[in-house]
Amino acid sequence: MVADSSYIRSLSFDNASHEMTVNFLDGCSVKYFSVHPKTYKAIINADSIGSKFTELVKDHKFVVVKAAT
Repeated sequence: MVADSSYIRSLSFDNASHEMTVNFLDGCSVKYFSVHPKTYKAIINADSIGSKFTELVKDHKFVVVKAAT
């Protein structure tokens, strides 16, 4: 899903693994683990995707898939 955000380019979610991948505008890609489907839906339906993402996902474990360029 392409995001209308000042720092998130796009988000994707895998229902089977509950992993959410976030691609930031600076080129960084991060995979977040154990994300509930309702959390993903709340983020993509929020008025401010970036703010909701920060609020709901900041404490999740993650791995940087691609560093910023």
